Amino acid sequence: MTPLDIFRKKERKEKKIMEAPPPKQKILLEELCGSDKELCEVLNRTILLNPEAAVKQGTDAYVEKAHGYEKAGDHVKARIAYEAAAEISLFEGNMAQTQRFFKKASEADSDYPYRKVFDFFSKKENAERALAVTREFYVKTGRLVEKKEES
Repeated sequence: MTPLDIFRKKERKEKKIMEAPPPKQKILLEELCGSDKELCEVLNRTILLNPEAAVKQGTDAYVEKAHGYEKAGDHVKARIAYEAAAEISLFEGNMAQTQRFFKKASEADSDYPYRKVFDFFSKKENAERALAVTREFYVKTGRLVEKKEES
């Protein structure tokens, strides 16, 4: 090792420090939500990444589970089951059911720290925006195929 190699190593380290980190790439959900940070945060917690698995049971099964948990006094599990039913309804594009199940989830567990998700869906215009972005998300990820009209 020559004395010049020592200086070259030091020079390389300085170049690495001076280089700016690469810009953070936006995820698809951030792109679809645009500047609406609240919508992005809410959908980040509610979009199903593997909807096929959840849809197999359907909303009715989750609602039945939630009723059973409520009768047993397990409010946290009831909230989780209602949330799952709401997320499936969101995937299916059923706004009324989505709002109803998120409301039931809110009522089941009043101590849930992310109540803003429930509050967000309680407003019709928010639910409509969320539904539109969710639909576009599932279409772009290949999870939802647009239904073709039959002749």
